[in-house]
Amino acid sequence: MLAPGADTSATPESPPECQRSLDRWLTVFVWVVAYVFVCGLILADPDLWGHTLYGLRAWNQGVLTERTDPFSYTAPHAIWTNHEWLTELQLAWVYTGLGNPGLWMWRNLWVLVVFLCAAAELRRQHANLAASTLLLLYGAECISQFVVFARPQVPTLALFTLFLLILKRHADGVSRREIWFLPPVMALWVNLHGGFLAGVGTAGIYTLLDIGCRLRRGWNWSRDSLSLPLVGLLILLATLANPYGYQLYLMLWEHLATEQFVVEWQPLWAARQAPTYYVPLVLLGLSLPFSRRWNLGDALILLVIGSQAISHIRHVSLLAAACLILLPGPLSDSLPRLFQHFTAVLAQPGRWLLRVSAVCGAASILIVLQIRGTVDLWRHGLAPWDVGVESRSPVPGMPVRAVKVLNRLELSGNLLTDYGWAQFIFWQAPQFKLAFDGRYRTVYSSQLEEEFLSFQRSGRVQPQQTPMLDKYPTEIVLLPVGAGASTYLSKRSDFVEIYRDEQAVIWLKREPRFAKLMLRIQHQALSPVDAPQWQAFPGDTRP
Repeated sequence: MLAPGADTSATPESPPECQRSLDRWLTVFVWVVAYVFVCGLILADPDLWGHTLYGLRAWNQGVLTERTDPFSYTAPHAIWTNHEWLTELQLAWVYTGLGNPGLWMWRNLWVLVVFLCAAAELRRQHANLAASTLLLLYGAECISQFVVFARPQVPTLALFTLFLLILKRHADGVSRREIWFLPPVMALWVNLHGGFLAGVGTAGIYTLLDIGCRLRRGWNWSRDSLSLPLVGLLILLATLANPYGYQLYLMLWEHLATEQFVVEWQPLWAARQAPTYYVPLVLLGLSLPFSRRWNLGDALILLVIGSQAISHIRHVSLLAAACLILLPGPLSDSLPRLFQHFTAVLAQPGRWLLRVSAVCGAASILIVLQIRGTVDLWRHGLAPWDVGVESRSPVPGMPVRAVKVLNRLELSGNLLTDYGWAQFIFWQAPQFKLAFDGRYRTVYSSQLEEEFLSFQRSGRVQPQQTPMLDKYPTEIVLLPVGAGASTYLSKRSDFVEIYRDEQAVIWLKREPRFAKLMLRIQHQALSPVDAPQWQAFPGDTRP
């Protein structure tokens, strides 16, 4: 399957043994720094409460996953296609047994898969020190933006990296047997997260290229020639080993084929994000035009994933992982061409101190960032293995103080809130039914989604009515202070603001059952309650 580029196992003229030994130890040091940086801090994803709760509920009911929705008043008992059910059982199990450290270790074990795969390819492709340092340090900085949260996307990142490693080794002729592990891995992956489609697509590309190359050379009917196509077929069949069968594909098609309002599904240029999101594209730019160590399969995979990353922010993490597996050889070839003088200076005998200083200087950036983040949370009483919950900002901050007020007032009923806060309320205030939440299109119809979006836009368009408030029996509204819909609510006579702090505002509908409460609040307004800025998951909302 090798294409016009040179063999990826080719290496430049070997440096002296003492220099190779030093470079190996420096690479190990960089690997450790990168892994510790990615695994150091962990924060609560807005959906972590829901994911853990769904696993606990399924566990207690003795089922794999609940089939209908038990949480909403807008879509009661709707069909729920939960593509993350196995991850949620894992989260429930580790949290029940080990608490926050269990969630921390769960995330770190999946991330370890990514870095072990990267270490294997750096070694096999004889990556030089400069390429290893760039890929590990800046790849870690990019990946950390996505795995700082405990979330189902972490297993997808790990298993995608493993898939790509095995397929790359097969394409390079290193191992022909490892690909038979892919179907059972897929049978696991399809129940962990819907990102299994990335593995299906990657295997499909390599399979088609393998068939094309064999047809071009003249097909030789042998066991080896049929192995990858057969594995590809088994991978497809393995995707049906889930509680929903082919219906899982129908849900994912509806989920992915239409435009989404979630920021992570927006194009890379459409939302503000950290500059490190662009690191994989920079690494591609340093490698693709200047290296001779390419093959067609690697280039095609990177171009496909790169286009997905530009189109959807969430896929940037997959591109970063692909760079760790596919770029060690090409980047090792291109950097000496681009920086000839600098490379020549570092390669001179006796320059070991300069090499050590350059690597330590680059690594110190991540070390400083790690220490700073750890110390900041430690001052708030959180250890590095505590899952941090922030209670001052909008999503991913959680409305800890507002939920304290709801519980103190012993309110219950139908509540409309930001979809990023909803699963926090599932856990902290189970007496409420909610209008819309982060399960998104796995439960809610496209019509209900549009109705929710129209409510979010109501501050701009100022409609006389909106389905979320007038079609459905909404009784309580909890919104971020800066939400445009708050402006709309302030102009409606049927809702009354009863509480406000710098993060959240609560509105109550004028209904007979709330009359006494409203009268009491009218005479003595609710004052903002107190809560620490940072807490350990799940966060304390006791009145």
